[in-house]
Amino acid sequence: MPESNLRDQATPQGLEGSRGDLSERELEIIELVATGLTNQEIAKLLMISKRTVDNHVSNIFAKTGAKNRVALINWAMDNGKICRDGFNCCTLPATTPLQR
Repeated sequence: MPESNLRDQATPQGLEGSRGDLSERELEIIELVATGLTNQEIAKLLMISKRTVDNHVSNIFAKTGAKNRVALINWAMDNGKICRDGFNCCTLPATTPLQR
């Protein structure tokens, strides 16, 4: 399989999901997925059923175009939904030319 096809499968395509497209709970689920938790662990932490988490993750995949958890985390980083180790946590203000 050509490298470009592999890349297409690994990265989300299609929708350019924005914060308005995802619910607060879905954003919370993305953050927990990014920490490496399983759906069962997320369910226990949030005190909801695993099936509910499964549904949230499925909806998130549909909204973002991600096909798997790795692609979802890449999408979340690219779209500023999560921050890891101080990376991608904020946007820097535009710089202005120095006044002399």
